[in-house]
Amino acid sequence: MADTHAPNESNLTTLKSLSEGLLRSAGRTGIRGNLLEIHHAAAPLFDPVLLHTPSEAFGVSISLSQGSPSGGGQRLCCASDQLPFQDRVFDMVVLHHVIRDGREPELEEAVRVLSRGGVLLLLGLNRMGWRYRRQGRIRRLPGLAPLQVRAQLERLEMTLQGFAGAGLAGMRRPAWMHQGLSALGAPLADLVLLQARHRDSPAATPLHFRKPRAHVVQSAAVRG
Repeated sequence: MADTHAPNESNLTTLKSLSEGLLRSAGRTGIRGNLLEIHHAAAPLFDPVLLHTPSEAFGVSISLSQGSPSGGGQRLCCASDQLPFQDRVFDMVVLHHVIRDGREPELEEAVRVLSRGGVLLLLGLNRMGWRYRRQGRIRRLPGLAPLQVRAQLERLEMTLQGFAGAGLAGMRRPAWMHQGLSALGAPLADLVLLQARHRDSPAATPLHFRKPRAHVVQSAAVRG
């Protein structure tokens, strides 16, 4: 009998596809410079170039695996909850499948190293979504609770600018939901993406969707 408690290759492939579609549609922020990406050890990986247009240039691009400071293939080995970087040195920080309710030390560290004008992206399985619940009783990937995370971001003097989702009730390519209905569908999305900035950021450009895509759900900012 197959192990239903761990994501199989097919599920990870689907999750990777949804993640990349969401990042392509909503993750292009126009930010250029140093990029830090921290992912759960069991999460599907994506090329950070998805966050940039071909003409945009990185400064330094660093990828870390949560809980695996000596993971294979990493050029830099360190604990994801104690980053060996100075304050505000990264222009973009991406945490995917790392945050549950925002009390994780990785969130505070991400805020610390994010530059004044930088963008923080939080990508994860929606705790209320079908795909998260279908992982079984022993879940390998955490479920993200957007409202709780927003409260923690506010405590850290961050502003949540946008909320977007992909996948709906387990569907791989749900119908595009326009702005009028987005607030109804996005909270049930399988995968969610949150964007935040420092309150004292000189810019305030929210998630920008370049054009509709069939597998993405867009929503307004999260409201309590």
